[in-house]
Amino acid sequence: MEDTAHHHIGLIGTGVIGSAVITNLAKNGHHILVSRRNEETSTRLAKDFDHVRVGENQDVINHSDILFIALPGDISEHVLTGLRFRSNQVIFSMMADIDLATLSAWVSPAKATAIVIPFPQIAQGGSPILTLGDQTLIERLFGATETIISLDTPQELHAFLSVQAILSPAAVLISQAATWAGEKTGQRDKAEAFLRSLIASSLSGLSSDELITALNTPGGYNQRLRQHFENNGFQDLIKNGLNALHDPQKEGE
Repeated sequence: MEDTAHHHIGLIGTGVIGSAVITNLAKNGHHILVSRRNEETSTRLAKDFDHVRVGENQDVINHSDILFIALPGDISEHVLTGLRFRSNQVIFSMMADIDLATLSAWVSPAKATAIVIPFPQIAQGGSPILTLGDQTLIERLFGATETIISLDTPQELHAFLSVQAILSPAAVLISQAATWAGEKTGQRDKAEAFLRSLIASSLSGLSSDELITALNTPGGYNQRLRQHFENNGFQDLIKNGLNALHDPQKEGE
């Protein structure tokens, strides 16, 4: 399977992330079959891209050499054990809560090759992808445009899934700050565009610690707001929130 352009790719489970992955792959000319699980999304993808076709789950499996599976955990066993797989198929899981050995048993005689966790930005390109397992084919499919983060253990995957959850609170910070600026100036959209550009460009060339140091001018705006957050328990809030995601028993420690 050296040339992925000559292989058909299937997706079972068409949610937000699955749709983003298909968008990325379709833009690169791959032939893709998607399940009807989300009729609205699958129909839209087939309409948007000439190389995307919609089918029932078994049809997707029958006509795919590479399969991405992105089903809700509570129904995945029931759905998958009712389907027939081939031993020469490559199976990628987008389900972080199901280990590869368990999934391999459900898709036998095929074998689950890796857990692959992409993010919505993959639709546009330039996004990280977390992988646990053999990432060789993932590199071929996505390596030209995405950053592949190879993880070594399920524990490492769990920790990285926990820390990626800061994305939503970070977006809330930007939204709230832009709203505040909009109330002061009547230019909310301009303020958000400014903040998004500022944050993206600032983090592109410096590590987070380097950026904190660079913005630590005594009495400066950045130092004063950061210290206000810290004095009101901001660091403990982050730590406790991550503990709650990673190990609920440690929440508040």
